[in-house]
Amino acid sequence: MFSKIDRPLLYAVFFLMIVGVLFVFSASSYFSLRYTGNIYTYAMKQLLFMLIGFMGMVFMAHYDYTRLRFWIKPMVLVTFVLLLLVFVPGLGSVRGGARRWISLGLFDFNPAEFAKLVVIIYLAHILTKKQQKLQNFTFGLLPPLLIVTAMFFIILMQSGFSIATLLLAVGLIMFFVGGASIKHLLSVGLLSLPVLVTFVIQVTYRKARILSFLNPWDDPYGRGYHLIQSYRAFAGAGWFGKGLGNSVQKLGALPTPHTDFIYAVITEELGLLLALLLLGIYIFIFLRAFLIARHVRDPFGQLLGYGIASLFALHVILNIGVTTGVLPPTGVSLPFLSYGGSSFVMFSLAMGILLNLSASTHEEVKETWREIHEDFQTTMEE
Repeated sequence: MFSKIDRPLLYAVFFLMIVGVLFVFSASSYFSLRYTGNIYTYAMKQLLFMLIGFMGMVFMAHYDYTRLRFWIKPMVLVTFVLLLLVFVPGLGSVRGGARRWISLGLFDFNPAEFAKLVVIIYLAHILTKKQQKLQNFTFGLLPPLLIVTAMFFIILMQSGFSIATLLLAVGLIMFFVGGASIKHLLSVGLLSLPVLVTFVIQVTYRKARILSFLNPWDDPYGRGYHLIQSYRAFAGAGWFGKGLGNSVQKLGALPTPHTDFIYAVITEELGLLLALLLLGIYIFIFLRAFLIARHVRDPFGQLLGYGIASLFALHVILNIGVTTGVLPPTGVSLPFLSYGGSSFVMFSLAMGILLNLSASTHEEVKETWREIHEDFQTTMEE
């Protein structure tokens, strides 16, 4: 089976992993030296995350993904327990005013990152199981919606508004793809909107993020500072950048150059051409993931594929959208490039599941991709 996996997808993901370690080192060197006394601290941790993530991806590529259905109840239960452990004094870790991590000594573990993947697996299972009841709100849509909503509010209490909203968005996409009533989904969406708006405008720092997005120059040394520094990174990049390691904005201007704003540092150092190349690779991975999901014959596997593809795409859109000033600041990681073990390992496991699914869709995806390529060539010639 492993010989039939989608190798272009594997190579693209592995390329991002390698590039991620390289640029975490470059982006974090000043930050790491300043706060740990060693320029290699974050790079070495990211390398370890990459090794763990790669092994996890290989494992999931071999593992029979249908067996995930047998583990779904303990996975959901453990996820709820871990999300609640964040609030335990001495165990939960607070950073930047947010309580999202469980301290493990050398590393901090963010259970909300894994909650996103668990929700995808759970919804793929329950929507497949309840296929005939999904048009019934009470007995079809409501039970899984309550699980997703419960996780949403727990993560929201951790000051994880962006992650909670992302989890809810992926959930609604999966409900739609799974066959839930559009009328019910629109009702849920409309009812959720005032709640989300309330959680934004009644929390000072969230409201400040929106205001900084609308006009960062109104407060250039306060709430608009981060976005302006990101703009400067892009403005000084040119097509070929300032050279690897030569970013100016990472030297104290960007507060988190190796996490949320790593795309700005990459662009500043190696230029707009590389930034567009990376964006192209992300689009390529999404398209392969979408095609794999489309051609999977097993309903459970198909929903898994669509859920993972949606989560991946939303992460990329939100992170790059924030970095370029198209979207308000969210604090969402850029898959495989941003520093962070929880996100890295979670996406590695998700890609492993996709590779597993691709083994049964190898020929179909290959044929569809060839047709897309031929259509593109024809369009360019015309």
